[in-house]
Amino acid sequence: MKVITSRNNERIKDVVRLRDRKARTESGLFFIEGIHLAEEYIRHCGFPLEVYFTEKAYNSYRDFFASLPEDILCSVSDSVFEKISTESSPQGVICVCKACSFPQSLPEKGSFLFLESVRDTGNLGTIIRTAVSLGVEGIVLSPDCADIYNPKTLRASMGAVFAADIFMPAEFSAAVTSAKKYGKVYATALYDNSLELGKFKVCKNDSFIIGNEGQGITEEIRSLADNTVIIPMTGKTESLNAAAAAAIIIWEMTRSYNGR
Repeated sequence: MKVITSRNNERIKDVVRLRDRKARTESGLFFIEGIHLAEEYIRHCGFPLEVYFTEKAYNSYRDFFASLPEDILCSVSDSVFEKISTESSPQGVICVCKACSFPQSLPEKGSFLFLESVRDTGNLGTIIRTAVSLGVEGIVLSPDCADIYNPKTLRASMGAVFAADIFMPAEFSAAVTSAKKYGKVYATALYDNSLELGKFKVCKNDSFIIGNEGQGITEEIRSLADNTVIIPMTGKTESLNAAAAAAIIIWEMTRSYNGR
């Protein structure tokens, strides 16, 4: 087990750099904070590369640390941990992990949730968590979505990122087109002829597109959809939060093929 007490240690500086998306992309690494995210990563992906922890955390989670290879463990002082932590109330555990490789090509068949330009990290993480919890077969992200390894995205997902079937196609429009081969694709957008969610049958291989929080779905992507869809509302508010709207869409998607 290694011990670090200096805030200027080069390994500590490397962890701090991983707060930046460019550094995460270039290194192929990211970090997760907290015992729950650490356990979820290990359950779905295997051991992290490095685990940094305080003495208090070690005493609180002895069984967890006992299950890890000793050569990846690194005890740090409270002062050092304060430097690398992004939490206001940290648990004293940070893991540096290797980024996953997400497929670009979609399977030949499936029901997909397409996310175009969802920029808010909290929304993205919450949507992924909901999709995994309710059983969406695949989540497709456009290249300009929020970073999936942003600490806020990971926190909001509660580790669901590691269990999700996520696709990151280079050409988002081509992925939407490929999904139309086996089912209908619905875009969530308000038009005079938009279908009302709950008043039409959603079939097993049908997919939905959710757009940017402020701008919605681009015209290019909307034009590829078979139909546009709205969520029935009272009219007392202008719109729903993207994550809330996604939850309603996901429920309609998954109950069609899960027998709910």
